[in-house]
Amino acid sequence: MTTFWEQQAASKEGLAKQIAQLRQRGVHSVITQVPDMNGLLRCRLQPLDGLEKGCSTNSSLYLIPHGDGQPAGEQIYESPHVWYHTGFGNLHSLADSNTLFQLGWRPEVSEVLLNCYERNGARFSLDLRRPLEMLEEKLAELKLTMKVGMEFELGIFHFDRTLVEAGHHHKLKPFGHSLQYDSVNRDPDYMDLMEAFRARMDSLGIGVSSMESEIGWGMYEIALSPTSPLQAADNAVRARHHLKELCREHDLIATFMARYQPMGQDSACGTHVHISLYDEMGHNVFYDREAVLSERGRFFVAGLLAQMQASHLAFRPTINSYRRLSRFTGCPEEVCWGDEHRVSAVRVISSPDPQAVRLEHRCPGADTHPYIIVPLIAAAGLQGLHKGEEPPAMLIGDPGKDESLEKLPRSLEASLELFRESEFVKEALGASLADQYARSRENELKAFKAWIEKDITSFEFLRYFEGV
Repeated sequence: MTTFWEQQAASKEGLAKQIAQLRQRGVHSVITQVPDMNGLLRCRLQPLDGLEKGCSTNSSLYLIPHGDGQPAGEQIYESPHVWYHTGFGNLHSLADSNTLFQLGWRPEVSEVLLNCYERNGARFSLDLRRPLEMLEEKLAELKLTMKVGMEFELGIFHFDRTLVEAGHHHKLKPFGHSLQYDSVNRDPDYMDLMEAFRARMDSLGIGVSSMESEIGWGMYEIALSPTSPLQAADNAVRARHHLKELCREHDLIATFMARYQPMGQDSACGTHVHISLYDEMGHNVFYDREAVLSERGRFFVAGLLAQMQASHLAFRPTINSYRRLSRFTGCPEEVCWGDEHRVSAVRVISSPDPQAVRLEHRCPGADTHPYIIVPLIAAAGLQGLHKGEEPPAMLIGDPGKDESLEKLPRSLEASLELFRESEFVKEALGASLADQYARSRENELKAFKAWIEKDITSFEFLRYFEGV
């Protein structure tokens, strides 16, 4: 594996040229970005000069919980990978020149993603981009090309600082006056907001395939153009990051909670992952003129289904994730696949062009981590391709009426146990990263239980204040 100093020497000249070009265009600053364990970008603004020499990254960012610990109050959680025994020391980090872009809406500033290294020069075992780099190396060995397209649903609301600071997010006013699907008339500012987002993504080299309103108050969906696995994850975290930023500029606030609506009402927010595979001649591996899916495509599906329960923690990683679990809203509850079947966990899509057939993994929620779910999905499919086994029969009808189908875990605890036991997960992510991700989810359970034990809930007030 390439060391920090070897990679620094190999990339220094090219980075220096890019930096000189950016300077000529008036850029003087760069936002360095490192993804954390929650799928957020941790950012630092610094001068553009000297970027080619490398940067330092605080290793503690890999221990930060959701919401920076609110409402339980924990700032970091214990880990054998970064803790007192490591001194919480800085990591070496290098800019990935493929991710260095000038911000179209703030032209004096650029941004770049960093790769992190141990102080001895070895790649840091918790670096979230490394599993996808290794996946792409494996695909190259197999003479295959994978394209990944991600579409995510989200909620957008009018920002009210008083409500947010009081924790009354459920009282925020939705952006748009209706819950209509595929409507451009929800709010007079909708078109301007979406066009501004598209323009920002264009300046970062991120293609946007579509933007639409979803079924639900304040709910929208954005689909990103398919690209390589690593770039797809990079694009997804950047798109979510900058959409939040754009909304705040417009006095709005965006959320990627899996379910922010009352249970049983409206849809919930998912991240649907589209996978296509091509051989060295550029032919779609999943296409078969005589069948819904080619033989190798079926092998790929078999792999996805075989590892779906083990990977489920990554698809539903929070306490809130399991409030989305309902086939009524198009969120799969069973391990199954189907032809254009939106209630199945894996949907085969062959419209409008059958030769462009692809697979849509429908389990992940909007709260998932792109750098975790993409390598797990891809590795499962490739494992199925290697084994060459047929999947179970394709779903026809209502999966809820088929008692033979395996059920997906319905709690964070159950998903965590399967994830911890899986050798597949350790191989796909690396043992250290798989362990740290599991620890981050264990911290979610611990924080929620601590909150329940400390706070008197609204259930208790409504049920017992006058009822006892």
